[in-house]
Amino acid sequence: MKRVVAILAFGALLSCSGKYFEDGYVKNERITSALLKEVMGDYEGALNDLKGSDGYWGNLLSADIYLYRYRDPKKALDLVNRVKVKKGSPASQEVLYRKALLLELLGNYAEAGKLYEELAIRFPNGKYFESASQAVEEMFRRNFPDTVVVYDGGYITSMMVDHAIEQIPPFNRAQFDNPEGRKQIAERLAIEVAALKMAESMRLDTSKEVKEKVELDKINILRQAYYQYGVREKAKATDQELLAYYNANKSQYRVPARVDIRRIVLKDSAKAEEVLNLIKEGGNIDSLVKEFSIEKADAETGGKLTIYDTYESLRDIFNAAYEKDTGSIFTYKRDTVWMVIKVEGKEKDRIRSFEEVRTMVKGVVEGQKEREVFESEKGRLREFYGVKIFLKEDTTEAEGKESERYEEEGKVLTEEEKNFLKSLPETLAVIQKINKVITKADFEDRLNKMPARYRSYYLSPKGAYQLVNDIMIQEILEVTESELRRYYLHYPFFKRLRDSYRDAMLLRLYEVVVKGKVSVSDEEVKEYYEKNKNTEFKEVARVRVQRVVVPTRDSARKVLAKVSSIKKEDKLREFIRNTSVYTGEGMAGGFAFITPDKEPDLFKSAWKKPLRVWSMDKLNDGNWAVYRVLEKINEKIKPFDEVKSYIREKLRYEKEKELYEQVLEQIKKDHKIVVFEEKFKGEGDGGR
Repeated sequence: MKRVVAILAFGALLSCSGKYFEDGYVKNERITSALLKEVMGDYEGALNDLKGSDGYWGNLLSADIYLYRYRDPKKALDLVNRVKVKKGSPASQEVLYRKALLLELLGNYAEAGKLYEELAIRFPNGKYFESASQAVEEMFRRNFPDTVVVYDGGYITSMMVDHAIEQIPPFNRAQFDNPEGRKQIAERLAIEVAALKMAESMRLDTSKEVKEKVELDKINILRQAYYQYGVREKAKATDQELLAYYNANKSQYRVPARVDIRRIVLKDSAKAEEVLNLIKEGGNIDSLVKEFSIEKADAETGGKLTIYDTYESLRDIFNAAYEKDTGSIFTYKRDTVWMVIKVEGKEKDRIRSFEEVRTMVKGVVEGQKEREVFESEKGRLREFYGVKIFLKEDTTEAEGKESERYEEEGKVLTEEEKNFLKSLPETLAVIQKINKVITKADFEDRLNKMPARYRSYYLSPKGAYQLVNDIMIQEILEVTESELRRYYLHYPFFKRLRDSYRDAMLLRLYEVVVKGKVSVSDEEVKEYYEKNKNTEFKEVARVRVQRVVVPTRDSARKVLAKVSSIKKEDKLREFIRNTSVYTGEGMAGGFAFITPDKEPDLFKSAWKKPLRVWSMDKLNDGNWAVYRVLEKINEKIKPFDEVKSYIREKLRYEKEKELYEQVLEQIKKDHKIVVFEEKFKGEGDGGR
C-alpha cells in the first residue's frame, strides 16, 4: 500500500521519541530536527544536523543512523567512542550497550562479552539487563575454546553447534544431534559466514531484492518487538489473578472418568470364547491380538484403547468395562462383532489441581489481558495521531462466518455485498498528524489480499469498521517508525534484524550464482517425458468405491439390506463409521480406491459392477466388503502438456542442486574451511 507521508507533528515526535531516548534530549533543536528528518527518510539531512550537536545524544543518534540505516558498525562505534559519560551513571548504560552491540557485529566477541557482563552487573534493574544477560551467553558460546571448524578469519565452536541444533524444530533435531549431524551443522555455519563475505564482495547488499526483503523483515520484526515489550510484557498476570480465575472456572478443568482396555475383535461368540480361554490359560495377549483380531489397527496398537466417559460413540464399551474390576477379562458383543476385553486400569473423574493447570490458566488469563492492553494501546494511537474513521462503529455481535461460496466463485460478490461496498465513502479514515488518508481503494486492496472465504465478514458494518481500524494501526506503525525503533536494540530482536540481513544476502547469492545460471530447454523436458512416460507418468487402473467391511457373510447380508435403504449421505456415513471393522477407512466415510496390484480379486469383480449399485464380496483377509462402485478409472499415460511444468521444475531442481554443491565446494576451498574430524568422533555426543 502506497504511503503518503507529510510533516510529522512536533508533538508526535516528542511523544514517540521520548520513549526511545532518555528525557531531556529533545530540548536541543538540532537533535529534534535530525530525528524528524530521519523519520521522514532524509538520513543525510539528519546526519548534517547532528554535526552541529555532537554531544551525548548527538553522537548516539548519529551512531544509530549509521548502524540502523547504513549498516556501518565501524563508523557507528567511532561515534559512540566519542561520548564521554561518568562511569556507572544512568547515561553510561546507553553507551555501554551500544559499544557491546557494535563490537559483536565487528566480530570482537571477547570484548563485547566483557561489556555485556559489565552492563548486567552494574545495571541489574536497567532496561538492557535482559538483553545483556542473553548476549553474555551468546558471547560465551562464540568464545568457548573447543574449536571444531576454522576458516580464514574465524572459527566455529562446539557450543555454537550446540546452539544451532537447539534452534532446529524438535521433530527434525534428532537427525543432527549425532556425530555426523553435528559435523554437517558445524561446516554449514562456517560456509554461511564465508558465503556472506562472498555476497558482500559482490555488493549484493545494494540490490533491490535484498533492500526490499530487509526492509519488510525489519518492519515485521519491530512490530513483534513492539507487541512483546509494548503489550505482552504489560499483560503479565500475578499469582493471585491466576488463582482467582482457576477457582471461578474449576469445572473447565475436570478430567473425565477413564478406562484403559485391551481388546481383540472377533467374528463370532465361539471364537471369542476360544480366545478368552487362551488368555485365562496364560496366553500372551500381544500375540493373540496379532493372530486373531479382525481389526487391522489392533496389530499396530496391541489392541490398547483408552476410553473416556465423554466418548459418546464408545459409551457402551466404556460402561461395560468401567463396572468391572481392574484385571477382569470378559466377552462383549457389539453390533456384528464380538470382543474379548481386558480391563487394564481405570480412574474416576476429578478436578485437576491448580499446579497441574497453572500454565493453561496463565495462557487464558494473560491472553485476555493482552487483548485488553492491545485495545488500550490502539486507543492511545488513535487518540494521539488524531484518527478519524468515517464509518459508524457497529458494537453488535457479528458472526465471523466463512463463505464456501467464495471457494467456488473466487471474488464474485453477492448483490448485497456489492451494494454495501458501493455505500462506503471514498475516504474511510484519516490520520491527521501524519496526513494519511485511508480510501475505499485501500480497503478493497486489503480485502482482495485476504483468503476469499473471509471476505463476506468484512463486507458488513462491524467487519468494515474493524478492517479500517486495523489498516490505520498498521499505517501508524509503518509510517512513524519512531513508535517502533525504540525496540530494535533489545537483543533478541537485534539478532533477528541481523539474521534477516544474512538470510536476504544468502538468498540473493543463491539466486545469482545458482538459480540464475540454470535453465531447462524444451528439448530436455520432452526427452525426459519420452524416457519416463511408461513408468513415472503411467496411472494404473483403479476403482473408487464406498464400502463397509464386516467379519462374516451373514453380517454382510444384513448390512447390504441396510445400506440399500439409506438415502441420505450423512446417515450412510454415520452407519459406516459405526459398523466397519476397518475403522480408519470407516471414519473417512468408507471411501477407498481399489487397485489391481493390492486387491486383484476385488478389483476384477468391482470393475464389472454397475455404478452406484450395492453388492458384496469376500476380501483376501477373510472379511466381507459391502460396497458400491462410484467411479472406474482406466489405465492411462498422463499427456505431455499435463506434466511438462512438473518435469521442467524437477530438472531445474536437479541442475540447481548439482551446481549448488559445486559452489559450496568452491566456497570451502576459497575460504580455507577446515573441519576437525576428530572432534566429531564419539558415541552420541559428537566428541564433546
